[in-house]
Amino acid sequence: MRSFDSFTRDEAQSVAQAESSEDSKKPEPAWRQYLIGVSRAVLDVCEVIELIASKRCTVLISGETGTGKEVVARALHAASDRAAVPMVAVNCTALPSNLAETELFGHSKGAFTGAHTGRIGRFEQAHRGTIFLDEIGDLPLDVQPKLLRVLQEHELQRIGSSETVRVDVRVIAASNVDLEAAVRGKRFREDLYYRLNVVPIHLPPLRERSEDIPLLLDHFLTKVQATEGGHLKRISAEAAQFLQTMDWPGNVRQLEHSVQMAVALSGDRTVLVADDFKTRLSPGSLHIERRVRTSVTIPQGGIDFDEVVGNFERSLLHQALAASGGNKARAADLLRIKRTTLLAKLKSFEERENGTSEAVLSTPAPAKGGLPPAALVVEKDSSVLRLISKTLEAEGYRILQTETIPAALELLRCWKGQIRLLVLDLNEREWPGLSANEITPDMPILEISNGNRAPFELHQHRKRVLLSPFSPEQLRNALAELKTSDASIIAAECCA
Repeated sequence: MRSFDSFTRDEAQSVAQAESSEDSKKPEPAWRQYLIGVSRAVLDVCEVIELIASKRCTVLISGETGTGKEVVARALHAASDRAAVPMVAVNCTALPSNLAETELFGHSKGAFTGAHTGRIGRFEQAHRGTIFLDEIGDLPLDVQPKLLRVLQEHELQRIGSSETVRVDVRVIAASNVDLEAAVRGKRFREDLYYRLNVVPIHLPPLRERSEDIPLLLDHFLTKVQATEGGHLKRISAEAAQFLQTMDWPGNVRQLEHSVQMAVALSGDRTVLVADDFKTRLSPGSLHIERRVRTSVTIPQGGIDFDEVVGNFERSLLHQALAASGGNKARAADLLRIKRTTLLAKLKSFEERENGTSEAVLSTPAPAKGGLPPAALVVEKDSSVLRLISKTLEAEGYRILQTETIPAALELLRCWKGQIRLLVLDLNEREWPGLSANEITPDMPILEISNGNRAPFELHQHRKRVLLSPFSPEQLRNALAELKTSDASIIAAECCA
């Protein structure tokens, strides 16, 4: 299979054109112009926007600095029925702690020294529209309870006034820091986090979606030329390929600035080559293949090398099995190892994990070797999958995920020693070969259903059926009931 990394600009454009021509009767919506790219991540965001644009539910956008969180917020606002009212954007980092409350909620005349007139806050400015709270993690702690009340009650009081003001506002928040870690560190209120995180959207860094770079380059080049004028320029295919190999720690924002610099420094030349960008790239933007990146930070106390390497191997194995639909030969090809090697590694991990306790769910206990218990999630809808994964990870599970039934059965057979929870999409037509022998007798099962199919008759005493759509809170409630009571059907409605 050809990697997206090898795409030229023209090829990436042809992919986008092919996708848009599948249904020529449906013109591309105007809000789609905000989201440039053909990667799975961009298409997933577009899908979520189409699902929730007409709803009022709060959205939390996460991602590194420069990934385009405000761009997604503007696309969501443009797609909604609130688009006639301008979106109000607030940078929470720039709000002084002593002025944050009056900036957001306003004040009345005489509320404090210097308040010679009354003033409405940003929430009232956004009435019947959308407010975007950027870098919400930097909002002062003493203001967070007041924001929570506005989110829950849809009303506020200006400083110095006893009058209650009703507001109809759609809230979109964004953060480049881990808010769950901030909650654990008591820097962010837990109740506010869950109230904001109704619909999560995660934007991966640009280095993980390099197939979008050619289209972004053309977009930024057009944008610069419209602003600066001068000679029409284009970026050579070699330069585009070179830029796709870069790490881009500043993400999309850094890419845009690089295009601006290359245009400015290229003089009268009409073709931008790789050297035009090399002179302006920071030392942090090293070639991926020349740079060793690790997701593991070694603490002062050190790490268990074998355990860390084993975890990484497990991750690669289950990703390859999921991608290959459970076909071991194809999975081995994807990993460029022999099929016998793959089988030996699977057997080794299974034997190592057979000694783990078969007790399940209660409060998930780490498996042998200090590994957290695994939850196998079978779900095709990417937005639902993200919601389930983030919630289960917060509950202490690591996630094995797949979209296909054969891959799920393969993972069940290979990882039965570590899987402590099965979350499956009940809307799948059949589960061929699924029987009590495939699942440990006490394995809890959480079935996701739209109500059109009857539950599977498996382990009735350790099962819940969760009706979609649902929120993280309702998913946590279902998990809690799995721990303590007999089976029952929990109906949940998101964005109520």
